[in-house]
Amino acid sequence: MASVERQVEIPLPSALKRDRVPRGSSVALVEVEGERLKLRFLRPSLVGEASTLTEPEEAVLARGGVEPVSDEEALLIDAEAAAAYHRLRATSLGVEEAARRLGVNASRVRQRLAERSLYGLKDGSTWLLPAFQFQAEGLVPGPDVVVRRLPSDIGPLAVARWFDNPNSDLCTRDDQERPLTPLRWLLGGNSPERAAELAAAL
Repeated sequence: MASVERQVEIPLPSALKRDRVPRGSSVALVEVEGERLKLRFLRPSLVGEASTLTEPEEAVLARGGVEPVSDEEALLIDAEAAAAYHRLRATSLGVEEAARRLGVNASRVRQRLAERSLYGLKDGSTWLLPAFQFQAEGLVPGPDVVVRRLPSDIGPLAVARWFDNPNSDLCTRDDQERPLTPLRWLLGGNSPERAAELAAAL
């Protein structure tokens, strides 16, 4: 294990910690070097989250040439995740602002959050609604269908990344070569049910 002369503590919300380990997978960092993939597994997190790998699993990976991520790299990963979470919070709408955008009262927004027809994250006792589901006036078409199918234990960063990353299963008939992000798929008036099926598999 690499030694660390100075350790920086970065407190992360529990919702953010859940983003770091997709269900059923191992904690890993994949890099591309030329035409080869370089895979390295993460040791237990420096912010208190345990690795999904057991010691025997780590030993097998090490024998196969898979290198562990250093403490310094783990700190950098934590810092990048914390910065991304801060950006997500900073660009989200409060309940009152979301109500004005939708032309309803705040209680209706809270009701929709409870129904899971709007996506929100809790900031203490306050709800924040990520901006990706809104247009200048009103909602993106179909987010209520998609949001209801999101697994309840998926953290907000994972949700935001999923909406904003191209998905190979979301291509239009006119352009099979360019996969769309789920957000672009919905904005294009395509089937929200198709995006919802993919959301349920996260």
